[in-house]
Amino acid sequence: MKHLLLSALTSCLLLSCATRDLEQCPPGTKGIIVAEAMECTHEDGKLTLPAGLYQPEAQSAKGIYYAAPERLKTTGFIRGGHERGGLFIANEGWQWAWVGHPGFEVEENKTSILGKRGIIMPKHFKFEPFVHYTKAKR
Repeated sequence: MKHLLLSALTSCLLLSCATRDLEQCPPGTKGIIVAEAMECTHEDGKLTLPAGLYQPEAQSAKGIYYAAPERLKTTGFIRGGHERGGLFIANEGWQWAWVGHPGFEVEENKTSILGKRGIIMPKHFKFEPFVHYTKAKR
């Protein structure tokens, strides 16, 4: 019984140290504008990032997750080849495409027993070519 209790306590301690680095963007964070749709190639296939205003959805210490104005077109057949996602812009300027629900995960896990440890991180795709964007004015 002591070993079971000790292992449960150790598991909880390790889990508490494994935080996910994802939170809401501060109010006033500006979106980005992608002028034209971009077809991007990544190691698992292709995806198309639509043109339009990408809103900031969540942030980590490494950068900001911007949600696309509409679903990304993918080569997959799940969800009819359309996935919710957007563009991750790192503080250093590099880019990754992502699919998932980072904003929902942050909001939903505020009241979770696990807190930030329960967050399911979005799936990232390193891609080419680089997407040209401008900062939104508002």
